[in-house]
Amino acid sequence: MIPRIPLDPALRAERKENLLLASALLRGQVQRDVDDLGGRADGVARRVLVVRGWLSDPLVQAAVGGGAAFFAGSGRAGRRRLWGVLRWGWLAWRVWRRR
Repeated sequence: MIPRIPLDPALRAERKENLLLASALLRGQVQRDVDDLGGRADGVARRVLVVRGWLSDPLVQAAVGGGAAFFAGSGRAGRRRLWGVLRWGWLAWRVWRRR
């Protein structure tokens, strides 16, 4: 319930000051909360950019692909072929690292 506006000029001035003070306080709280939220969003954006950088690295892509190939071919029938592919992959990695 909203109280009636007083007819007394002194009470009106006090009410006006109280409303202005409450408005300034609320603006300050909102600004602080928006700054806090912006800081958190910046932190999340930084983490996303770091993960994006990792995922765009060709070595990480090769490792993920090798891991997927390992799990896809780790059945009993393809185990010998899988180890051969892993051996060739390890050799390619060592050759690439010596460049």
